[in-house]
Amino acid sequence: MRTLMRFTARLLHKSWSRTIAITAIMLCMTACLPNAPAMIKIGLVAPFSGRYREIGYQAVHGARLALSEFNAAGGAHGRPVSLLALDDASDADTAIEQANRMLTDSAVVAVIGHWLDGTTRAAVPIYARAGLPILATSAAPRAPENGGRTFFRLYPTTEVLATAMEDTATQYGLRAMCLCDVVTGAELLAIGHSDNLSPAVVGGPLWSLREFARLAGDNADGSYFVTPGPHPPAVTEASVFLANHRAAFPDEPVGWTSLHAYEATRVLLTALSTNSEPTATYVAEALTQTDFYGVSRHVSFDEGGEWATPQLSASMWRGGRRVRP
Repeated sequence: MRTLMRFTARLLHKSWSRTIAITAIMLCMTACLPNAPAMIKIGLVAPFSGRYREIGYQAVHGARLALSEFNAAGGAHGRPVSLLALDDASDADTAIEQANRMLTDSAVVAVIGHWLDGTTRAAVPIYARAGLPILATSAAPRAPENGGRTFFRLYPTTEVLATAMEDTATQYGLRAMCLCDVVTGAELLAIGHSDNLSPAVVGGPLWSLREFARLAGDNADGSYFVTPGPHPPAVTEASVFLANHRAAFPDEPVGWTSLHAYEATRVLLTALSTNSEPTATYVAEALTQTDFYGVSRHVSFDEGGEWATPQLSASMWRGGRRVRP
């Protein structure tokens, strides 16, 4: 019996020693392996479904191109940056849901969105309460009271858009202007044609969409619109961007929203690259110091977080194509 007990004890001792040895080897291997760099994310919320889905798809491809170039160049101090893209379906309630969903991912340090006034207006208070900086891409809402600390608008305000439309109307002898959605705009042109009036009207950024041209049909020909950036195929300054976009996404259409999202993403990447451990608070602070030069335009923000020098472009529909006047 004693012999059996001693034999069993030796077996247990050998088994325990082997377990300790294996554990020690595994710990050593873990310690010796390089740590994988932590992921940093930026968010993008836009309509990927519904009437304005063209905006979402152009925006996400522009953002992905900027991220691909950035990560290929080494990322943020050797750390890759990825994109969390969410669909708000151009609906205010959905925008609120997606803004709250964005907050659940602690890796997200800033957001670009929501491209339409109603959805951005609904989501901005959520980001503001959480201290998550947003690069707003719509004319509304007005900046919250904390201004440039978390809210930054890379888009002309409603007042700036209206002034640009008035200037375009004066320059090209247009009789009317309509800062309105695609349905209202198409109806306005239809009324003008039914009264034998020429489409001497200037609209806002939404008139640049293919959805507007589809709804307006032949009535769209000759109508003007202003946008926060140029239509890439129409300007030589965007030739490099256009070539890179077509190489990366050969089957995807490109518009001013593609370029706008590309440069909005680059603005955020520049801000988060100025510190090796970017956080939402740090990115917001870095954005106040933005001094970015992109395709034919400059980006900086005033004390209220507004785009200090918005540069708008005028285009028109001619023969089903967007061209410079």
